[in-house]
Parts: sequence; structure tokens; C-alpha cells
Amino acid sequence: MAFVSSMPAFSAALVALAVLRGAFAAPQLKTQPEVIAGGELKAKVLAASEGIPAATPQAHHYIMTRGEEKKQVKMYAPEDLWRKRAYAGAWKDRKGNVMRLARVKSLVPSFEGAHAFEEDIVKGLDELEKSFKGDDAELDAWRKAWGGDGVGRFFVAKNGIRYYVEFDFAENVKDADAQKMLKAFVRSVSTVVSGGGGISSMKWWESENDLYKFMTDLDKAKGGKFVKDTMRLMDAMRKAYETYVPPQKKVGKCTVRVFRSIDGYRGYLSDNNTGMEWSCGLWDPSREELLVAADDREQALNTMRHEAFHQYLHYATGNGHHATWFNEGHACFFENVKYNPAKNTVKVVDEGSRAQYVARRVELIAAAIPRVMAKSYQEFYGGTSDDLQVNYCASWAVVYFLEKGAYAADEFEPYRGVCAKYLELTAEGMDALEATKRALASVEGRDISADFIKFWTKYRKRALNAR
Repeated sequence: MAFVSSMPAFSAALVALAVLRGAFAAPQLKTQPEVIAGGELKAKVLAASEGIPAATPQAHHYIMTRGEEKKQVKMYAPEDLWRKRAYAGAWKDRKGNVMRLARVKSLVPSFEGAHAFEEDIVKGLDELEKSFKGDDAELDAWRKAWGGDGVGRFFVAKNGIRYYVEFDFAENVKDADAQKMLKAFVRSVSTVVSGGGGISSMKWWESENDLYKFMTDLDKAKGGKFVKDTMRLMDAMRKAYETYVPPQKKVGKCTVRVFRSIDGYRGYLSDNNTGMEWSCGLWDPSREELLVAADDREQALNTMRHEAFHQYLHYATGNGHHATWFNEGHACFFENVKYNPAKNTVKVVDEGSRAQYVARRVELIAAAIPRVMAKSYQEFYGGTSDDLQVNYCASWAVVYFLEKGAYAADEFEPYRGVCAKYLELTAEGMDALEATKRALASVEGRDISADFIKFWTKYRKRALNAR
């Protein structure tokens, strides 16, 4: 009996030992090689990992002045474009361990200033690649420019390209184990022949039309329809943006990056020092891409309609410094629409969380409208979460009133030109808050708070079909 009764304890000890060993097991590579480096290679990547997309280089906007002529231009840090060209793949596992693979083709071109034009940087990179020998001195300089605390090594693949692979461990990994992983990876590398097939490690793919380019790691079989349908919806949204806020400049193809998980979205923000990790979607003007997590598809669409207006306004006006009431108010204005897939059209409606909040607190929001229209960017986003809620809802309310409510009754006719006048003045270079004051001059003597309450309580239904 004693022998039999001791068996469970003995088995439990073995299980505990196995768990303990698992907890401290060094990271591993996958058992099967996958297609990496944009199809250049096959190799075994970090086990239980997901691909990290290459960061979009950050643009730095400057105003160039020649006499009275002013022109906004984009410039980049040479290192950012160098890293983009060097990128061959990156993977992160659940424990935070990261594996990176880079092409080693040149050093970073140098310029007098911190930033330079893209074409000049590209030309510099091309010239440096022609002269790059890859001797010890150059490789040492390359490694210093690459930076980081990872454990890595250089190697040349059969395709003739030199690479650098490194591991940046979140866990306490022995140097001997790290070196084993580096050697195992290099041994697993083979050159992909044309039409060789195989599983792609990155899982990222692209789809585009005339207006939008979508990049996503959604499963192509299951997420393909969502991307296709969303791109079609966003085409209809673009027409709505253009109807209410006519473009002053040509709006080119806009980039949208859709993450299948909130963890992937937040990891991308963290890796690229974007901030805003608490969010589920945003428009990043410095990298010119709209980012959104697609865990909740309905929320993703709502977020996309909002953030895509910020993106549109950036290109349509060539101005990244609009009054916050105008920018956020219109973005909220487009959050809730009725979509007709047969005609591929949208109709702006007074539904959603903003409208519900206003309906419960009409007088509070009406009183806040003049204050919110006068707030700077810092004032708008400062204060408590309750203050921010009021700011957003008041912005939605005044934009809804100006864009639709003013057309619901003739007595509000003076308000119909406020948004157009604001855009005209900012296009001339006027400060956004001063442009707001001048645009409101057409309704001087009117009480916008009282007029909003009258509209909301008497003419709200009429506004649904206005414009």
C-alpha cells in the first residue's frame, strides 16, 4: 500500500520538474524552415513567434520659404531609410524575445543636417552600396550604426548577399545557448529558388485600389473578404469626406495597416516609439499610415472611419495644424454612417455614442460649444477624461449642426458657410484658431449655444435628410 500510495507524489514530482524545466528552457527555433527576407531565403525563425513588419520611416515636415512663397516639404533621417532598406525580417515570441535579420549592403550616408530629401538619401545609399567591401572595419562600423544590445553574427548566403542576424532576449539566456541558436539559424539558411513555394514566415500581405493601400497580417483566406469589403466602404467614405470637406490638393493613395491582434498593434507602436499604446487605432502623420487593430471588426470599422478623416484632411489641405474642434469634430461626424453596399454610398446619421451623450446632456454640450471652438490642441486634450468626453461631443455636435443642422431650417442659413470659410482662411495660411474666429463672424450676434438647442429639440429629424 505504501508503494502504491507513493506513486501519485512521485508522478507529481516529475510533472513539477518538467514544468520547472519548461519555465527555464532557452528559446528555440522552429523545426521547419520558412520563406523569409521577402522570398530571398528559407530558414528556421524563432519558435512561437509572429513577424514584426518593417517600420515606415518617419517624415519630418519643413516649411521652405522663397520670397513670399511658402512650400511644405518632407525630409527623413538618413538612418531611417538605411534601416528600411536593410530590413529583411523580424520576429517576436510570446515572452518578448526578438529575432532580427538585416541585409548588410552599406553604411549610413551622411549629410550636413539631421534630415535630408528622400531622393538624396536613396542616391547616397546606392553609391555607398557600390563601394561597400564588407571588410572588418566596415562591418564594425555597420554594427555600431545598427546599435542595440542583441547577440548577433554576420554571414553570407548563397545568393551572395551578406546578412546580420541577431537575438534580443527578454529572458536570461546563457551566451552559449545564444551562440547555438545563431549557428543553428545560419545552418538552416538556404536560397529560395524561383517558384520554390513554402510557408511565408511574415504573414503580411497587401491589397490596394486607386484610393487605398491596405497592409495586413489577417489570415488571407478568412480576412481577405473583410479587407475587400472594407476597402470598398472606405472608397464610399472618401466620397463623403470630399462632399463635406472639398479637397484643396490632390489626395493620393492612402496607406492603412490592419493588425489582426491588439497585441501586434501595440507592439508596433512600442517598437517604433509612436506612443498611444492604450489606443486601438490612430493616424500617424509622421509615418503617413493609418493603424488599426481588427480584433473587434465593428470597432475597427468605426475607428477607421474616424482616423481616415484625419488622414484625408492631412492630404486634402496639406496642413497638419487644424483647429481641433474642426478636425476631431468631423472625424466623429463620420464615425456613424448608414452604408448602402448595393450603391456603395454612405449617409451620415446622428447615431452612436457621441449623439447619445449629447441627447442626455443637450444644455451642457450646447454651453460647451463656444469654449471648445476656442481651445488649442493642448487645451482640448488636457484636463480630465470627463473634460475630454465633453470636448469630443461638443466638437461632434457643432460640426453636425454646421454641416447638416444648418440646412434643416432657413433660420440657420447664416451658419452654412462657416466650415467653408474656415477652410478658405487656413488655406491662405491663417492660424487655425484665428480662422475659426473669422469664420464665425458671419454669425456674429447669434447665440450658437441657443441655436444648437433649438435645432436639436425642434429640427433634429429634418437634418437626417439635409444635404
